[in-house]
Amino acid sequence: MKDLYSKLFVLIIIGISMCGGSSLYAQDSLRTGIKYGFLPALSFNSDNGVYLGAEVKRYDYRDMVPFRSYTRFAFSYQTIGVFNFSVYRDQVKNFGTDIRVGYDLNTNQSFSDYHLGDTEKNPVDRPRFDSTSYYNFKAFKVNVGGSTRFPISLGEGIERMDLLTGLRFVYEKPWGTPENRYLYEQDLTGADGAFLTFLELGWVLERRNNEFRAQQGYYVNAGTKIAPPLISTHTTAEFYTTMLGYLPIFKDDPSLTLAGIVRLRSTVGDTPYWFMPYLGDGSTLRGYMYRRFSSDNSLSYSVELRSWLLKIPFKNIELGVNLFADGGRVFTNENWDSIFNEHKLTLGFGGVMSIFTPDYILKYDIGFSDDGIGIYLGTGYSF
Repeated sequence: MKDLYSKLFVLIIIGISMCGGSSLYAQDSLRTGIKYGFLPALSFNSDNGVYLGAEVKRYDYRDMVPFRSYTRFAFSYQTIGVFNFSVYRDQVKNFGTDIRVGYDLNTNQSFSDYHLGDTEKNPVDRPRFDSTSYYNFKAFKVNVGGSTRFPISLGEGIERMDLLTGLRFVYEKPWGTPENRYLYEQDLTGADGAFLTFLELGWVLERRNNEFRAQQGYYVNAGTKIAPPLISTHTTAEFYTTMLGYLPIFKDDPSLTLAGIVRLRSTVGDTPYWFMPYLGDGSTLRGYMYRRFSSDNSLSYSVELRSWLLKIPFKNIELGVNLFADGGRVFTNENWDSIFNEHKLTLGFGGVMSIFTPDYILKYDIGFSDDGIGIYLGTGYSF
């Protein structure tokens, strides 16, 4: 029965994508000038000490659709030495042209990272995971890169078709971890550290009415990332396809929207554990723990019913709720005939609030899976 549901989910999302264009877009009075969104965090516990974090988003809407530029800055720090720092910048027009450029930097250090390896070949020992540190390790990571979108065609509003090129450098190295941990006993690729230089080539078709809060239209992105020899410690490649669709339930009324997404990731070569496709996070199989399933390939899909129910004049606040269903599976390169078999499915609900600008969205999701419950807090829709 789950196999039938998985095929129906994919067909529904394809149907959503084919229904309607992006005619609901409007650069309204709340999307003018420069707007900021800010989310601070502060906590303490006796095990890990003080936790301090913040996220700032800057939206520059001046004279351009969908925006002139978008910037995100985030950091977190715990006094035990764990930290995360990231910055992202997206500029719609560059060099006096419609060439779009985005670049980002992320670095983090974790004392309790984990990876379950290829869960299709080696099932997880869940009691051991829950009661010991066998799967845990310390790790340091740096990820920096960018992409450029060269317009093939331009349409009304934010509509465009682009050729995408990208360059990215990623280094991750576990450290200070006993050799009797799962990472080393299974000799996962990249356990001694890995540096990859990714060259990316892709295609983007943008037909949504808004990038942050889409309520009608569709988006398609397909391409490949290659880490070639000589400039990478491991040679690997990824082929990816993402398709999103948005359909208002009532014509010309965006307050209730059906949203869907299908993602396919496929890797070949000598792939480090941290680059393996996986399912289980704030946007795939919500309800399962982070990276619960991983292998050479992943197929995932989600359907969400999103609503905006209440407007409050103070700081342009809007409140809404959503219902969602997630599905998918991972599989090895030798097992492509199982792509639609034995899928995992999760259900859930959540709440959203936009503040300062309609595009700055605070999200709270609860997902229910066979393993238990997952709670997700953050900014922005899952897709």
